[in-house]
Amino acid sequence: MPHSVGRTVIVHKDDFAYNSHPSIAVLDNGEWLAVFGSSRRRDPREHPPGDPLFRNLLVRTADRGATWSAPTFVPDFDWYGVECPGIAQLADGTVVLSQFRFGWYPLGVAKKRRAAGEAVYLSLPERPFGGWTEDFTDADWERSQRTWARGYHGLYAHLSRDRGDTFETVKIDCAPYRDGYTRTGVVELADGRVAYAVTEHHPPLPKGDTFLVTSADGGRSWDPPVLMVAAPDDVYGEPDVAEVAAGEIYCILRADARGGYLEGCRSVDGGATWSAPEVTPMYGGPGHLLNLADGRLLCTYGRRKAPFGVRACLSADGGRTWDLEREIVIRADLPNGDLGYPTTIEYAPGELFCCYYGQEPDGVTCIQGTCVTVS
Repeated sequence: MPHSVGRTVIVHKDDFAYNSHPSIAVLDNGEWLAVFGSSRRRDPREHPPGDPLFRNLLVRTADRGATWSAPTFVPDFDWYGVECPGIAQLADGTVVLSQFRFGWYPLGVAKKRRAAGEAVYLSLPERPFGGWTEDFTDADWERSQRTWARGYHGLYAHLSRDRGDTFETVKIDCAPYRDGYTRTGVVELADGRVAYAVTEHHPPLPKGDTFLVTSADGGRSWDPPVLMVAAPDDVYGEPDVAEVAAGEIYCILRADARGGYLEGCRSVDGGATWSAPEVTPMYGGPGHLLNLADGRLLCTYGRRKAPFGVRACLSADGGRTWDLEREIVIRADLPNGDLGYPTTIEYAPGELFCCYYGQEPDGVTCIQGTCVTVS
């Protein structure tokens, strides 16, 4: 068989919390680190763009997922109101926690900040995407669906020299963009640079450009953004990249507004210029890319229509074609679309662990993982 799906484990579950949107990395000492978002359970559920209580938690395992540590807050307790985290380890051992953070204000504070010229978002009942809009008048304050408003804080790389125990924080300057976000970690390129592909997160219309930032010193400083995909109608988001050959970088993009199939674009000059996105046969998203030891490229993605679950697909030519006929069905038994955001590690040649979130039969959303073997 080209692949087999093995055991599924619970990475972290809390009956009183909503845990979601994980990222996982395997370290040079064999440990696995998983980070994810966590907040209180709400009905209806809230994701980070609407909930100022989201923090990121980190758990680790030294026995290939059989047991997991108690969670710790990363980078520390003060980092609330954050989006989905990414985690990666560089060749020099540095662990990089990447994190987008909103600004959050009680309505009274938000009024003063807006009057002083700061960009503030309000949640109004007639608006899509949770009602968040920057286009409102003073008469709208009383119509807010929440007792808080949202602003901008920034994009950050937190660097750890002790395998994720402590972090130092670097803010990534995204100018001329307000900020950037994606849900996966950084990637180290063959030339030593650290690359991070993100999409401008909830800017005013027109919006949605995807761009690449790179660091030549291990994440301590970052070069100005390079435009990857101009998308004025919020078409693309949550990109992830992999270097498929020296200087050749492939990017997978979530494209819900274009039919729900993942799309990909490519740079053959180390990220300086990019091709236009092209649709792939993979339905779902967002996607995570992983270069396997045998040279193939793996893309893992969630499926939020029946049968609900998590899937993966392989490419033998750096993402130019995908073997959908042998699509890997990692899960097809999850109860609903409250799922996904998988990231995958290869901890031994052909041995994979895919980490994602989904609901258990008792209705609790938690972080889960499934072992997969590819031959």
